[in-house]
Amino acid sequence: MLGFMSESRVSTGIDGLDPLIEGGFPRGSLVLLAGNPGTGKTIFGMQFLYRGAEDYGENGVYVSFAENEDTITHNISRLFGRDLRKKEEGNGKVKILDFTTVTEKGLSTVLEMILEEVTRLKAKRLVIDSFSAMAQAFKEPIEARIIIHNILGKLVRQLGCTTILIVEVPTGSEKIGASIEEFVADGVIVLRRDNYDGRLIREIEIPKLRGTKIEQQRFLFTLNRGFQVFLPFSNKKVENPKKFEPTRGTKTHYPSGIPEFDEILGGEGYPRGCSVLYELGENVPVDALDAVVNPTFANFIMRNRGVIVIPIIEYGPEDIRKMVSSFTGEEKFDEFARVMTFPNPLMDMNKPYIVVWQDPTVEDIDPIENFNRYIQAAVELSSRLGKNIVHLLSGDSLAYVVERFTSSVIGRSVIANRLGKDLMIYVSKPSIPEMTKVFADTLSIHFKIEERNGSMILYGKKPKTIIYNIEPDASRGCRVKLTPIV
Repeated sequence: MLGFMSESRVSTGIDGLDPLIEGGFPRGSLVLLAGNPGTGKTIFGMQFLYRGAEDYGENGVYVSFAENEDTITHNISRLFGRDLRKKEEGNGKVKILDFTTVTEKGLSTVLEMILEEVTRLKAKRLVIDSFSAMAQAFKEPIEARIIIHNILGKLVRQLGCTTILIVEVPTGSEKIGASIEEFVADGVIVLRRDNYDGRLIREIEIPKLRGTKIEQQRFLFTLNRGFQVFLPFSNKKVENPKKFEPTRGTKTHYPSGIPEFDEILGGEGYPRGCSVLYELGENVPVDALDAVVNPTFANFIMRNRGVIVIPIIEYGPEDIRKMVSSFTGEEKFDEFARVMTFPNPLMDMNKPYIVVWQDPTVEDIDPIENFNRYIQAAVELSSRLGKNIVHLLSGDSLAYVVERFTSSVIGRSVIANRLGKDLMIYVSKPSIPEMTKVFADTLSIHFKIEERNGSMILYGKKPKTIIYNIEPDASRGCRVKLTPIV
């Protein structure tokens, strides 16, 4: 069965891109795809063609002036995980025209051959890779622009063949080609690869697309198993979520509850007895942290292990219960979870999952005494269950509860935990830079969550890892997916 497309739009075949541009490219448009070497232009173009053939039965033509057919199909087949050397894909065909040895004298003939092939196949999609390589066959840039304008204008407007024209941007340059977009392009897409804290990050920019309202121009993308654009992060409530299935740990590790995160941690999850820092950057909603740590809490509870939480200041016990019990059920949460809070006359303090601090604004107490209340609650929970537990300690709450929460206190807790074999998760926010530095200097595992172009990214500082995009995924029991940016 062919997929559905609006009559006025052509699906790009790029995961995540269509919703950002009102369903796809305007049908019969010419789109300029620009970028430095290695930014993913060829992958974008091939995915546009092959998805068009497979999903919509639309024939496509790929014209290469840069790489021969064998090289292109070999590289793209490895990326997509299947052999694309067949001439037919799905309901449509993709034809590759290899013109890597073209000269100026033969260029007019080549352009006519392209037109003939598009007409013969009744192709609805065309990719030319690249204008930069083709233009080198001309003596003057104006000659290339005139021919491209005339030939492609006929292909695009008269035949309704949506065309991607690839342009190479020299490394270190931001200039797109020879300003040809002023003459022929209905849309411009720019691909970039950049360095972010010593790690690879990829960005796609859409500065122009005819007849399309573009609310945000820049997004992140990855080339992991194909070209995928990441939508801005949103952790909306999942209706009828898939049942969470806990993972059994080992004698040396606790599962995180997220399969790919276990792989990031070495394959089995968090080492027993480790103390972990999650550092939140500017503009990071707490929802992003919740997406990563709630599956861990759920895995502990579903394996009949305890969870004790010193929540961030914005959260109360009911907020924690609502989030985590959506994975585990309220009864199990009430039995296996404990949440620290200050007295509140508007809340029932006798609920089994609530442990009450003493309020230092009301009672004259030693701040360490409050911290000892948390220690006591944790010991009681672990002793009652006869198992190790997971702790979450938010730095902003600790700074308020325990004024003298110094590096020596953190150091002693890390040493004690290494012997006790619990899992301790510390959270720091930009509002507490001094405590963040203490955490970072003391703890052996350090992850950071940042906002970039609306996406939430996660990467390890200790140990150093590549960047992963945090993406809600309602089809999984853990409700989140971590996709590497490669």
